[in-house]
Amino acid sequence: MAKKKEQAVEIKTESNIDKELSKEKIYEDLIIRKEQCIKDSLSYETSYMQEFGELISEVFKAKIECIRLKKTVGFCQAKLNRGMKIDVDNMNSQIEEEMAGYYAELKRMIRTTKEAKETRKADDYSYSVAKRIYRRICKVLHPDINSKTETIPRLKDLWNQVMAAYYKYDADTLEDLEVLVNKTLKELGDAGFQIDMDRIDEKIERLEKQISRIVTTKPYIYGEILEDEISRDKRKHELEKELEEYRIYATNIEEILAQLLLEGGATLSWRMN
Repeated sequence: MAKKKEQAVEIKTESNIDKELSKEKIYEDLIIRKEQCIKDSLSYETSYMQEFGELISEVFKAKIECIRLKKTVGFCQAKLNRGMKIDVDNMNSQIEEEMAGYYAELKRMIRTTKEAKETRKADDYSYSVAKRIYRRICKVLHPDINSKTETIPRLKDLWNQVMAAYYKYDADTLEDLEVLVNKTLKELGDAGFQIDMDRIDEKIERLEKQISRIVTTKPYIYGEILEDEISRDKRKHELEKELEEYRIYATNIEEILAQLLLEGGATLSWRMN
């Protein structure tokens, strides 16, 4: 009877160990999947800007022109309501100051589009190999899996190099780094590698929620648009329609503004450089 109890305890203990190992594996996989989702999001965003960046910038440019015109109309109307003449230089100076943030955002958007256009896409082979190597390195070096990565400078530096190479899907560099990672871990006696299993269920739940949020929001969902020709054409049509609507709206505001400037005794040469 006692022997049976001992066997039962032993089986139960082994079952608990297997359960913990299973959770450890789930935790590892979720960490790696989260990083992959983040990387895919960045990749989709770059591809999206390569495809639509110039048109998006044109739409935003047209939009801020409408904003500028509306602000100018507001300036003119306020002066006329007070029975004052319109000082064009003063008006342009004030409007330009108010619009500075919008123009800065337009410059950033144009720069982002340019950078995206210059980004070289990895071929399918390099993409596949890079992901495979990165996954292997993650299991031994990711800061959420190996706590020593953040505390040992050599490991932290290697991890930063891995992330930089992975961002470019540089398979060759990742292959070299994997060798260095393994060599360094051996020299450090595996650097005390150990997953912190405290509150593992909470951590798993947190990662699952984070992944769900990533894959259901921008820029990750750009991938759905890019992978479907009909969706790409639809998005392009939407942007072109939006651009045309802003241009028509701007023309209408310009007509109102021209009348206000005449009433305020200003010349029609009111545009800012």
